[in-house]
Amino acid sequence: MTEKNLKFMTTFSFRADHIQDVFELMMLPEMRDVRRLTILPDPAFPDVEVEFVSDMSEEALRRLIELMDDAHVIADTFRPCALTENSLQRGVDPDPLPRTPEF
Repeated sequence: MTEKNLKFMTTFSFRADHIQDVFELMMLPEMRDVRRLTILPDPAFPDVEVEFVSDMSEEALRRLIELMDDAHVIADTFRPCALTENSLQRGVDPDPLPRTPEF
């Protein structure tokens, strides 16, 4: 296999309001070359955490997410990293928990 044939693959992760949002993203005609897809449901809410591997660029994937209706949670939590490294936090927490207990 030549170097030209090798594709650079990146791991991406995000949180979604519903599993249907993940299916909508994955079924977009422009979505391509997803090598692995992991969907982890939240036990108490309809939210899901998602990790996938693709050779698409972060910019191209963000453009696809922008095409979706009501994908603000995906857009806010989408990062080019493994799920274990993604805080899945939307924006800056205005009241973060202290590192040490305050009692």
